[in-house]
Amino acid sequence: MEKRNVRLIGLIVVALLVFGPGIVSLLHMAWKRHVMDRKLRELETLHQELANERERLTSDPVYVEGLIRSTFKVAKPGELVVPLDSEESTKAR
Repeated sequence: MEKRNVRLIGLIVVALLVFGPGIVSLLHMAWKRHVMDRKLRELETLHQELANERERLTSDPVYVEGLIRSTFKVAKPGELVVPLDSEESTKAR
């Protein structure tokens, strides 16, 4: 029984020496693929969000007007704008 265990251990050691570097390389490549697949899913999600935003910018004039008004603080002629969350409005209290 002991001789059989020694042979088995010897066989395992030889197999690890022969195939060990290949297994390590295989595991490393599998991990890199996992990381790249995750990054690809993130980029695909971001791409879809940007495509939706582009579509909205090209087809929804109300959305574009809202962006312009909020970003550049633009008002229509004769329109009164009351800033609600600026520093000046909080100092006036």
